Amino acid sequence: MKAPKNFQFISLLVITSITFSCSSSGRGSEVKDRIAGKYASESESTFDYYRDTVEIKPTDDGKFDVQTIAHWSNAKKDDPNRPANKVAGVWNKGKTGSVLVADFQASDTTLRIVGQLRGGVNILSFDVDKGVMQWPSDDGETVTYTKISE
Repeated sequence: MKAPKNFQFISLLVITSITFSCSSSGRGSEVKDRIAGKYASESESTFDYYRDTVEIKPTDDGKFDVQTIAHWSNAKKDDPNRPANKVAGVWNKGKTGSVLVADFQASDTTLRIVGQLRGGVNILSFDVDKGVMQWPSDDGETVTYTKISE
């Protein structure tokens, strides 16, 4: 009599694990689709205003390409002695960033970028419902990007 109960328990366990694994992989692909796109941020320092745009594109191998496609800066005050941003109110475009390859982590909705030269990992966190990405900067601050429509 114990054999049928054990068989039922094992069958239930297998069916449950298959159900959860299938549903989470479907959810993961939906989240991947929602992460892809362009994100913009605005910030400022003591002397300048900044506007950045980052593009996130899925690749064929299940990873993501992450690239800063626009980096703008604008001086708060005129300063003829500065090498860049000499005139207040004039937006200056910086160069685009290199393409970074990121791995998707479905459990916490993050992209992980492994540093090529210095090692370390940058973790980009997403709130896909709000369309927000958090990117930690080198100085310990976190830059918030908002998803924009194209």
